[in-house]
Amino acid sequence: MVQGGQHLTDREAALLTEYELIRSEVKRMAGLIAEINREELDALAQSMRAVEQKLALVYTVFRSSIYAHLSQQDAAGDAMSVCAEPFQTNCPPFD
Repeated sequence: MVQGGQHLTDREAALLTEYELIRSEVKRMAGLIAEINREELDALAQSMRAVEQKLALVYTVFRSSIYAHLSQQDAAGDAMSVCAEPFQTNCPPFD
């Protein structure tokens, strides 16, 4: 086989043929990926946006319930501390 004025052995020609097959497959895969990106990426992004909005709502509800729970614990703890400790003031004691 003669290419560019050089003689190629059978092994070199077979190697170049395999490289050409690989190149064509990579080019075909790139085309398929571009097609998938054009057609399916927008739908996927929209569905992910819906999931993101739902997750934000669940997070907000969860966070508010945790805040309410901690507020109730603080209120219960304050009520308990008032009953457990004697009243204190900065005034000097009566003599």
